[in-house]
Amino acid sequence: MTKLNEYKEQAQLEPKSRYVSEAWSAWREMRLQTLNRITNYLFILNSGALLAALTYVATKGANGGILNSIWLFAFGIFCSALHATLDYYLTESSFSAYRKDVTSLYEFKLDWEVFVDRNEHRPPFDWLLHIVAWLGGLAFFIGLVYGLRQIPST
Repeated sequence: MTKLNEYKEQAQLEPKSRYVSEAWSAWREMRLQTLNRITNYLFILNSGALLAALTYVATKGANGGILNSIWLFAFGIFCSALHATLDYYLTESSFSAYRKDVTSLYEFKLDWEVFVDRNEHRPPFDWLLHIVAWLGGLAFFIGLVYGLRQIPST
């Protein structure tokens, strides 16, 4: 195992420094994207709430079917907020671990090979985000179909 300060030649050190910079940029960009997605999910929250309110008002007499539809929309909105929150905090946690590793690397406490291995094997939590997103989408679809079936045909 080799620490960063053990590389004496610039030709050996330069690719490693470039690797750290590229990974740092990727983490930073991912972090900014999650913040941007939170803003987008706030739009979804407001749109879903408006749709639920309009559905309720349009019926004037809230029957059980419309109320079920509104609850499904509310669950979909909750899933959107949960997805955004999990996405942000999981990314933040991974980026914090990466920053610690970079600090250890530059303080010569971490071997280069260990640094690369850790960076390439961080556990992805995409499966959790996919489940939450699919639940929200499914709730919206079922709520939409169920709500549309409650509208009397003319």
